[in-house]
Amino acid sequence: MIQTAGFLCLPSVFAAGGYRGPEHWREETPAGVRFSGDSDRYICGGAKLAHGIDEGVPLSYSYIGYIGIVAASLKAGGGLLGVVAVQALAGCMGLLCIMKIGERLGGTWLGGVAGAIYALNPEFAVWHCFIMTESLYISGVCVACFLLLWAREGRKWRYVAVLLALVAVATLRPHGWFLLPIAGCFWCLETAWAPLRKAVACGVVLLLFVGVVAGAGCFRQRMGQESPAMRMYRGEVVWEEEVWRVEMPPPPEDGTAPMAIVGYIVRHPVACTWLAAKRLMVMFFRVRPSYSPVHNLFCIGIYVPLALLGLAGALLAWRKPEGMAAILLVGVHALVVALTFNDNDGRFTLYITPELGLLAAVALIWLAIRIKRVSH
Repeated sequence: MIQTAGFLCLPSVFAAGGYRGPEHWREETPAGVRFSGDSDRYICGGAKLAHGIDEGVPLSYSYIGYIGIVAASLKAGGGLLGVVAVQALAGCMGLLCIMKIGERLGGTWLGGVAGAIYALNPEFAVWHCFIMTESLYISGVCVACFLLLWAREGRKWRYVAVLLALVAVATLRPHGWFLLPIAGCFWCLETAWAPLRKAVACGVVLLLFVGVVAGAGCFRQRMGQESPAMRMYRGEVVWEEEVWRVEMPPPPEDGTAPMAIVGYIVRHPVACTWLAAKRLMVMFFRVRPSYSPVHNLFCIGIYVPLALLGLAGALLAWRKPEGMAAILLVGVHALVVALTFNDNDGRFTLYITPELGLLAAVALIWLAIRIKRVSH
């Protein structure tokens, strides 16, 4: 919260651009409230819902939850600064959830370390200042992790309540829909069933999700807009970036057909695997072609140790429900990047950084305990 207030007062720090919406919104809003390339989608959509003002930007139902929050703030008179306040408060809730999960996983110290890794990262505070979905989605993933665990400890109605909460998170941005199969697989894995039955149950959950996605027109439209297959054929690692692309074999004639995509991957496993691996390296190293060499080195110095500690923590904690929930959230979000693309500014990495920090805290506490034993 304090970091967010600081960045509101110092808008030149972590400056951003690319806003292409009506200028009057930027002129009428305090300087510390940030605008980015997609901000007009949410602002104009919110104005349309709140006041019926049509500024020429179509209402995007893929982000209707976030647009609704913007509309509510505009309607209540809070303006865009009210949206920032909601995001900062949600960030505090996400922080508390991560600390609580860490406490359950390994005690007060682990919860404190996980919370410190989250709270001391200035990037989260910066995104609270943006009129973008990222801040609320990052917080939503933290809350979702806590709710997955909470559902297991009470009556069955909790499962329904959590699923409804996950749907609410999914309305913030499309990534959120992956929280539903994550929840289903997590609950199946944490039962007392035999391993084969667990595997079959998880397979059923995934097949149901794929079936719904394949049959839903909105999902097909979104896939058409993002064109993951075409980005695979182009070897694209970062959205619309020529740098770091992978040289790929020629695409098939009907490149958008599902069977053609699968056939291409089967025929060229090495190239496709290298492309996915390079996307993951860029994601976890947190580097970008547009950053300066010093900026990229700084990101590597912070995020590579975090990723390595997170991997070690995952190996230590995977048998515990808290560890498994964090692993699934990190793994599925990473898989989405491996199959599609990285964004230009590192947002997709931040979606999973709190959970990665939770796993890293496990490794740090483990190391601290071993060092203490040796020293005594």
